[in-house]
Amino acid sequence: MTAAVIGGMDRLQPHYQKTARKAGYRIKMFTGAENTITERLGSIDLMIIFTNKVSHSARKNAFEAARSENIPVILCHSCGVSTLRDCLKNPKPDCPMR
Repeated sequence: MTAAVIGGMDRLQPHYQKTARKAGYRIKMFTGAENTITERLGSIDLMIIFTNKVSHSARKNAFEAARSENIPVILCHSCGVSTLRDCLKNPKPDCPMR
């Protein structure tokens, strides 16, 4: 399965990758520096948006792209590795970290 992570921190990217592999996911990272997130999503099964590290317009564009393809979206404020782990363990539309 493939998940897209929108937001997050560049320095945590290796940790995100390792955590995703342990959960059985391959992830595509978009940390906010990219201007063409929606064009580069490709085929994904889940989208996780870390809302504290992404612009409103990037969040909106990513959310609309996921909605048009019926891809589940998880919105989380926190962008830690443990938050990603919890999102991948329980991929429901509600954030496990409120």
